[in-house]
Amino acid sequence: MKINVEVGEFGPCEPARVGNVYPIKGGRGLRYGHMQVLIAITEPREQWQGPAALMLVITKEGKPVGVNSYGMHYVDDLQPIAFVEGLEEMTLTMRSL
Repeated sequence: MKINVEVGEFGPCEPARVGNVYPIKGGRGLRYGHMQVLIAITEPREQWQGPAALMLVITKEGKPVGVNSYGMHYVDDLQPIAFVEGLEEMTLTMRSL
């Protein structure tokens, strides 16, 4: 898997959506220029637990190197830096071995 990085502009206050790309905020990922791609937004599981953002961590060359998850309340306050097209329509099929 490889993601081609082609950066455009986003306006302020864009709602979080699958495909948004966010910079890593700290640690080794920040030093190396890693980014996070929002690959899914989960449904709330319990009364006390809201939806979560599932993120794929990629290098600046577009290679996956990790995953993170955050509450949507945190992601809603972030400003996206790019968008990955096609993730909303992506459908995978699982078959028995």
